[in-house]
Amino acid sequence: MIRCEATIDSDVKFANTNDGQPYPEIKEWGHKWEKPVLTYKLHNLSPDIEKAEHQTRAITVAFRVWQLRIKNLRFRRIYDDTEPDLDIWWKPLSDFSSPGVLAHATYPGQSHFYIEINDEWDWVSHTAISDIGHPPLVPVMIHEIGHILGLVHDTEDKVSIMYPSFNLGKKKNDLGIRDIIRIQFIYGVRNISQRLIDYFRRRRDAGWDFD
Repeated sequence: MIRCEATIDSDVKFANTNDGQPYPEIKEWGHKWEKPVLTYKLHNLSPDIEKAEHQTRAITVAFRVWQLRIKNLRFRRIYDDTEPDLDIWWKPLSDFSSPGVLAHATYPGQSHFYIEINDEWDWVSHTAISDIGHPPLVPVMIHEIGHILGLVHDTEDKVSIMYPSFNLGKKKNDLGIRDIIRIQFIYGVRNISQRLIDYFRRRRDAGWDFD
């Protein structure tokens, strides 16, 4: 099974905050980012994706998917030696529990925040050029960022970007309605036109960000 793992520090517990949650069947993590801006840094590159700018752009595109939906948190990439809130790394297979894990991430409220991507796989930047043997970076990063923001897996809805496994034979490139409702419950609803949201979805589907 192609899947994701979320890492939890042994001394950090799920917060008991399910009262009022939009989907009470999901045991939500309960912790969130309280600061207005979350900074991140991509520390290395994969040899799979030839153009370095396509790797950095894929991560930008993935963050933008969430940014278009929430109002109380912004994202900013760090380019210098400043320590970021979130570290993003390509890692060898030995750093993962099995070859079937595409990536893993931590939740907010812990001591260290990272996304690690399994470089054993032969990656491509986006879904327009992905196939059964080449996972697309954009939707996998959308999923992992969901964990960083505090969302646990949604095991009930296979349309959800937060579903725990990833079918490489199907294109999944956007948030499901349950993802949107859950993240807006945590970080508020951004007042933005549906036309703009649809425009960026078409860009992702067609790979226009990588032309």
